[in-house]
Amino acid sequence: MAGSWELMIAYDSEGNQGFQTGWGFSAVVSRGGSKILFDCGWDGHMLRYNLGRMGISFAEIDKVVISHAHWDHLSGLTEVMSEPMRSDDLEVFVPAAFSDNLKKEISRKAQLREVDGPTEIIDGVMSTGQLGGPLKEQSLVIVDGDKGVVLTGCAHPGLGVILARAGEFARPSWLVGGLHGAKTAYLPPDLDRLILCHCTREKAEMMAAFPGKASIGRVGDKYRP
Repeated sequence: MAGSWELMIAYDSEGNQGFQTGWGFSAVVSRGGSKILFDCGWDGHMLRYNLGRMGISFAEIDKVVISHAHWDHLSGLTEVMSEPMRSDDLEVFVPAAFSDNLKKEISRKAQLREVDGPTEIIDGVMSTGQLGGPLKEQSLVIVDGDKGVVLTGCAHPGLGVILARAGEFARPSWLVGGLHGAKTAYLPPDLDRLILCHCTREKAEMMAAFPGKASIGRVGDKYRP
């Protein structure tokens, strides 16, 4: 399996000094020489700026994974796909339930990959496949031995559904991303790390329930094993 991994928050409403913030979400997963952009926020120019502050250009992104078809996770994709310095075709992984028109537009500028069931994005990084309904959403799982880092966009399908699928690859050890309306009581008590981002409503309650393990994700934050 590929070596160690790094996870960086690239777009959120909370940020470190020198980074731009806004409503939406994006993160970068680096592993084995590959860079995966998970969601693209709303403003592609802001995303470009923040990635540049972290030393990453759009041309270095190998694959894009879009969690679900909401503007604050998807709209920045247009800017990413329009990068003129890219040498290889960009692969964009979207839930198969995306509209035909949206998939057609993406396929004009990138290699479209429709995700239904569990899908390997790169060695050691899995998509859960599209879950929930009627709004379908995929999450990512970084497999690190018998542990897994679960990265969510908004967790619309429900944490129970997402974590059950992630558990087919590895025990969820880290949980990172937007958790929307998830209740603190739904979180696995044996989490090693909890990074609260974007639309998570019970941030204060979750911070209190996981002292020393939970933190607020901010643009510019970097995480490693």
